[in-house]
Amino acid sequence: MHSHGIRNLFLALCVSCLLLGIYQFQSNNSTILHMFSLPPSMPQPPPPPQTPHSPPQPTPPPSSLETSSQVAHSSDNTTRVLCHRFAARLGNELFQYASTLGLALTLNRTPVFLGSHHLPNVLKTFNQISANSSRFASRCQKAKGANEVSCCKFDERLTRLDPSQDFTVGTYLVSYKYFEHHEPEIRKALIFTDKIRNESSHVVQELRQKHNTSTLIGVHVRRGDMANEHNIKLGYPQVSLDYLNRSMAFFRSRYPDCVFVVGSNSLQWCKDNVPSGYHVHYLTGHSPAVDMSILSSMDHTIITFWSFSWWVGFLNAGTTVHMKDFIVNGTQIGRQLDGSSFTYPGWIPL
Repeated sequence: MHSHGIRNLFLALCVSCLLLGIYQFQSNNSTILHMFSLPPSMPQPPPPPQTPHSPPQPTPPPSSLETSSQVAHSSDNTTRVLCHRFAARLGNELFQYASTLGLALTLNRTPVFLGSHHLPNVLKTFNQISANSSRFASRCQKAKGANEVSCCKFDERLTRLDPSQDFTVGTYLVSYKYFEHHEPEIRKALIFTDKIRNESSHVVQELRQKHNTSTLIGVHVRRGDMANEHNIKLGYPQVSLDYLNRSMAFFRSRYPDCVFVVGSNSLQWCKDNVPSGYHVHYLTGHSPAVDMSILSSMDHTIITFWSFSWWVGFLNAGTTVHMKDFIVNGTQIGRQLDGSSFTYPGWIPL
């Protein structure tokens, strides 16, 4: 073969290889789209070590939620959705959101969120992560229901949904175990909006300037409707003065100059009952989301009970203490609670 023929054949082979490489790169690159390439949230503690339905799916869990672009590459008919309709207030909605996201990641499904009253104005990326909700909402009307056995116990069956069907999961999903294996993604999904972060940062900055050598301890006290006779009979735990004494003494023994920053839906009760002899600042005039952001930005936290307090502790980077005797045995609420799937690992019971 002449030299010109050999050279032309060589060039043709090179071009073919180049085109094949470009195609392969584009094909692979179309799947490398991650929802959570977002700015990091405030420093957080490292994650701890670690229902009528079919056997587990053989597909391993994905590492990130699908974005709108990713879903667009697949047929609506082949994308399985996991629907959730929100219920109750901010703390409960955060549990429902985080748990549904965790299940969606585990099951390799597209999450579809319906009816949130709080999160679109509280979380920075909620509208982005839930971008497919309107597109797939009609599928939720025909989706099979999969409800937890109890509001506040981890139901392992929800991690084994039939991969051939759409599902709506409910209701409260109050357990960190639904998202414990995807905690980095969940924490990024829980970044507050810039408006909330700016307002809370201003308050925190003022507190640190005023008490520049002090350790700030966030204290959340949940009472309000929890303290009425009906809810006491149901078994909702009540904040005791003994617990406040123990938890505040615990931190002052470690940080003698500490200042306690108290947020509550019963501030007057706190002012009347918080033990004397402590340096206390009371939060007033903020939305619940701003209070949560402020309290979780403190050096350490004291939490009482239920979902709002839980998120203050989870979002805080320091030490968190909690009520050790929060389950009232023999009551309706007590029977629905499981301490091992409600209490976050590493928290200190007092």
